[in-house]
Amino acid sequence: MEYYELIFNISIKWKRVWGGEIKMKVDTNFDIKNELEYFFEISVNIMVIIGKDGKAKKVSKCCSELLGWSERELLEYEWHSFIHEEDLKNVLSTITSESINEGIKGLKVRFRCKNNDYKLIECSCKFIGENQVYILTARDITEEKKIEEEKIAYEKAIELESLKSEFFSNISHEFKTPLNIILATMQVINKNIENKNIIAADEYNLNKYMNSIRQNCYRLLRLVNNIIDISKMDYGYYNIELGNYNIISVVEDITMSILEYVNNKGIELIFDTEVEEEIIACDPDKIERIILNLLSNAIKYTKDGGKIYVSVEKDDENVYISVKDNGIGMPEKKLLTIFERYTQIDNKLTRRANGSGIGLSLVKSLVKMHQGDIYVESKINEGSKFTIRLPIRQVKSKNKKVSNLTKSRVEKCSIEFADIYN
Repeated sequence: MEYYELIFNISIKWKRVWGGEIKMKVDTNFDIKNELEYFFEISVNIMVIIGKDGKAKKVSKCCSELLGWSERELLEYEWHSFIHEEDLKNVLSTITSESINEGIKGLKVRFRCKNNDYKLIECSCKFIGENQVYILTARDITEEKKIEEEKIAYEKAIELESLKSEFFSNISHEFKTPLNIILATMQVINKNIENKNIIAADEYNLNKYMNSIRQNCYRLLRLVNNIIDISKMDYGYYNIELGNYNIISVVEDITMSILEYVNNKGIELIFDTEVEEEIIACDPDKIERIILNLLSNAIKYTKDGGKIYVSVEKDDENVYISVKDNGIGMPEKKLLTIFERYTQIDNKLTRRANGSGIGLSLVKSLVKMHQGDIYVESKINEGSKFTIRLPIRQVKSKNKKVSNLTKSRVEKCSIEFADIYN
């Protein structure tokens, strides 16, 4: 008996016609044989007839196309040679159990393709005792599984982002709240000192100690802000808000806002530009962070009577912002690692300042977020020059109000310059 006839014999034993039963013989029915052959050819699902010897007797065209094996190869090898070794034990135990006689549905098995990739196949199988064969139907669910896994991964990513957001919100609150309370309390005390509600003994310089407390609070705030921002960047949670701004005005305003502070340190601050206006895509808040950090470094390592130059230049494609000083400079070996995290200039060179060593790493990351670069040139006892390159480009975005940047600039400067010894 041919296998086309076998299938038909399995699926149809009796046909009921107008209440009567007609036994159908298929061993001589040529039309039925052709129909079954056609069915195997056009089936969009895998269909296989497997004998007790473990070899396939007939496979559908879809099976060959999906796995990449020719029909001859699929018929030549035992069926279990195509199954992933991790799935084989489960399959063997399933087909040898009594349940196979009732039929197995939804069995997921990885089948090896000719290119050694694997397809995840969902199988239904039944053993036909009278013919001693297994009838297997299956469909490829590889893409379905992939989409399901991607969906799960996406949902987990959303959940993780939510947890990150909550974490950074909480950690920022936990770090900053005590310091802000201390600073607020100090403001109240200073106000009472001014109003002579609090009077210290003549030999006791209350303002000196209050200033010391305030400066160290600012130092802690600076460290906390840098650590939190670096952590956000590591987790991909730190964002910039790009708008189209006149970068010349932004840099000039930042520089001029600290002029009095720098002059009080005995240092001359000079701003110079040949460009009056250049509108580029930037985040003014982050640009302020960058410039203040570079100016802070320049002040730290510039002696009394020294000079700091801030300049802005441009070409057809880029804007170049430079912060240059004539301070102590840096050794050449430090230039290779200056932007790496936790790197510091040798403290033996100066005792005017201290720091965590993450400020310039943060600056570089902020510049990169603007699709720019930062470079440094330096010589011992001659000074250092930091140059920022920002591309001339614009974005489709509404500009945020810059007014709220200047509102707290004094405090920002105090925080950024807190590592400078008075």
